[in-house]
Amino acid sequence: MTEIKTNDRFDKLTNNDISTHYKEVEVYLFPSCLTSALAYWITKQNPNKSIIELKPILLAYKNYIIDNWENPLIPEIFTFDSLQELISEPVFASIPEMLELNNMLPDFIDLYALARNVFYMILREQITQA
Repeated sequence: MTEIKTNDRFDKLTNNDISTHYKEVEVYLFPSCLTSALAYWITKQNPNKSIIELKPILLAYKNYIIDNWENPLIPEIFTFDSLQELISEPVFASIPEMLELNNMLPDFIDLYALARNVFYMILREQITQA
């Protein structure tokens, strides 16, 4: 694993700080790291009073990403860029179950904001817990 250097603002590790100081980071992740962050942010960003059924969304996303692991029981290494390839608005929009989040009524979940929040949550956790 690449040595992670803290920046001067480690007490406030913003998305911009991560993008500026941690582009070279390598992290070891299980599929559940991605799906759990996704579940958290779907729930957090839900503007409606109804509860979203997460299971079909998480299963569809897991099926999309699972080929990136040789063995899902062993963590794989990801870089900033390779992680971004799995967590982006176009990826989320390509999965019908996730695209439905963007079509909810009376309000929707913005897939760009969802991807950004999931991506930076994973990196922030990995950086601060290394």
